[in-house]
Amino acid sequence: KDARQIFQTGTAHCPKSVHLWHAWAMHEQSHGDIPRARELLDKALEIDPWNGYVCHVYGLLESTADNPKKARQLWQKGLTYRPSAALVCSLGHLYVKQGHARSARELYRTYIPKMTEDRERIEVYLAASSLEETVFRDVEKAAELLKEALGSGGKDGSMEHDSRAYVALARLGTSGGLVDDAVVKKRLREICTKQSRGNARAAASNDGKKGRGAKFLVKDGRLFNAWAKLESKSNNLREAKSILRRGMAMYPADHTLLQAAGNIEERMGNVTAARDLYSASLHLELSAPTLIAYAMLELRSPEGGQGKPNVTTVRKLFDEALLIDPKHGPAYNAFGNLERKEGNADKAKRLYEDGIEANCTDAPSVYHGLAKLHLSLGEVEEARSVLRRGLALFDNKHNDDTYNAYSRRNENVAFLAHTLAMIELNVNNNAPEAKKVLKRGLWHCRNSPQLLLAMGLCESRSGNEEGARDMFERSLTADQRHAQAWQAFGVMEMWAGNFRTAKTLFECGLKNSPTHGALWQAYGTLESWKGNISEARLLFAAGIQKCPNHVPLYQGWACLELRSGDVITAKRLIGEALTKDKRNGSGWLVAANIEEKMGNVGLVGLILRRGIECAPGDVELYRALAEHEINRGKIDSARELLEKGIEINPLYAPLYHSLAELEARVFNIEGLARLNKRTAEMFPSDAMAPALPPYTEKRMQAWGTKIRHGRSAKIPDGVAALAEKIGVEYTDTTNTMSSIVGGSLEDVDPETLLNSMCGFGNEGGDGLMMFQDAPDVGR
Repeated sequence: KDARQIFQTGTAHCPKSVHLWHAWAMHEQSHGDIPRARELLDKALEIDPWNGYVCHVYGLLESTADNPKKARQLWQKGLTYRPSAALVCSLGHLYVKQGHARSARELYRTYIPKMTEDRERIEVYLAASSLEETVFRDVEKAAELLKEALGSGGKDGSMEHDSRAYVALARLGTSGGLVDDAVVKKRLREICTKQSRGNARAAASNDGKKGRGAKFLVKDGRLFNAWAKLESKSNNLREAKSILRRGMAMYPADHTLLQAAGNIEERMGNVTAARDLYSASLHLELSAPTLIAYAMLELRSPEGGQGKPNVTTVRKLFDEALLIDPKHGPAYNAFGNLERKEGNADKAKRLYEDGIEANCTDAPSVYHGLAKLHLSLGEVEEARSVLRRGLALFDNKHNDDTYNAYSRRNENVAFLAHTLAMIELNVNNNAPEAKKVLKRGLWHCRNSPQLLLAMGLCESRSGNEEGARDMFERSLTADQRHAQAWQAFGVMEMWAGNFRTAKTLFECGLKNSPTHGALWQAYGTLESWKGNISEARLLFAAGIQKCPNHVPLYQGWACLELRSGDVITAKRLIGEALTKDKRNGSGWLVAANIEEKMGNVGLVGLILRRGIECAPGDVELYRALAEHEINRGKIDSARELLEKGIEINPLYAPLYHSLAELEARVFNIEGLARLNKRTAEMFPSDAMAPALPPYTEKRMQAWGTKIRHGRSAKIPDGVAALAEKIGVEYTDTTNTMSSIVGGSLEDVDPETLLNSMCGFGNEGGDGLMMFQDAPDVGR
């Protein structure tokens, strides 16, 4: 309101100031008042009909409002008298989006010579090169344009080379999948080395007073930053740190290098050094990315070693970031995520929506944040709608035949595609639709390990084991440290009865990610399936030593002891699990099962009710308690529990099955009819049907035979190649478990670990220690 009043006063005193009307319009647009913004921009154009800045902003507004015709007219009007790179590039992008790529090519060719400033000309060159590479797939032409841009220089040939063109030249071919990161790193290394040597020769020449030496002129440290980012992506943090130091020595005034160095220090655990580097970067120049990095550091590692972050300070940092750059998407996303975690759902929603309305940069991250908010509130349909809207921004609106030709790639779209695909797969049990979504994501980021893993899960759910293997192998080739891929691949092979292959995959995963608890759990489960109880116990114990907060490891070990008849140890383990996390519903289910096995039927219901108190969102607890009530003859209570579970998660199909069985048991024909109608509305197209055919007796016999043969079956070539690359001896069947962690398994004593965790008490079997109030865990 204060800003609006100032603009009103200013325009009243200076009615002919185009800048004031322009700024006021941008203010109104940022607050969502599009009609008022149009009125103000029209006033600005009445004063100066050919103002390029106004035409550009007005065109962006109309483009965002899905009015491309008017946007095109405004940009063409602006180009008539005052051409600028912003107008040319915006109009070119619109042409491409509408399927007129050749018009965009001609536009760039026409206006490159008309750009009077070097910076403006480079902008158009970059757009033209990107068009040749991503749309026309002409990498040679794209390279020619970039080299032409770098060779053009200023009027006297002394222009500093634009680092963006060098980075684009180094990354040439990545969008078409023709080169990988290793090639890009090699190119950047060569350019940066040339740059360092050129500067060293120039310094030596100047010191010897022989005149100015040949200097490799680049205005900033972007090249070093890009190289370090790739090394960081490969987890080569020390190398990335060394590269950034070289860059900072050459470009001490480049604040982005200091910010990147701070990020590396933070990842290496050097929090104080990271904070100092972020502060130094902000001292050189206030920037939204650095403010966000500083805020996230304060959230993760509060200054002064305090246990709880100063949320007020973090909010101020986010506010300042948005004040500096109101279109910075990551700021909206990070700020919204903070408010979501703090329980301020309404404020978080406003932040995400403000980012979307502002047509912010990195829009996928903001759409993804809003979708996560809806999911956290149980609003699955709203989340799906948001994700589809986000994906639609990067799809061509014509037809599938021109999709590849006229759509622009954006790697961040992978997050949207992955989350939407998981909703389709896990909530709707719709693997075909999930695969369609993933294909859209893979077009944007074809080597994304997460998307390839998700595609493998879809193939596995559809019963296509060979297709799943191919996708899992591709995911691990893209990132061999992707622990979830090793786990999913191994679990699939385990279910298929290919135990040697599964064992090899788990060992490969643990060698790369020894602190990934789910891998230890899966490996322990495999050994228990094979009847190797001692080995399974050893793996669960080693996993807990490596990952003491991974609660499912305690649960898995407890189930192992329960099956082996050692209910006392099982109780101790599940008690420890619930002490660590009482909100984990699976722990209460295991605890109830233990008491049932011991004959303490009276405790089963108490445990399950306590579980519902602690984990009210775990609907499997309602189902288990309903079964317990049915066994006690309390039909009405069971029906109420199942209805409550369906109310909490209306997409959890097993609840409908249990309720249908209950109604059938008491011959409630009307209740069954109502349930069938409700089920048909909630699960159209037979979404409740399993993805695979039922397990008939014949099929189960075949599966058993496959397991017996699978123990000695040949390991697939793809898995063998992955194991060889990582250094896991997959032919060794005697001592491989100890080798995966350098012999540390030999020092693991499960009994000692149990005693250190749980003590010696509570061995009488008169109930579980879990009835004490366990401490709340952080959300």
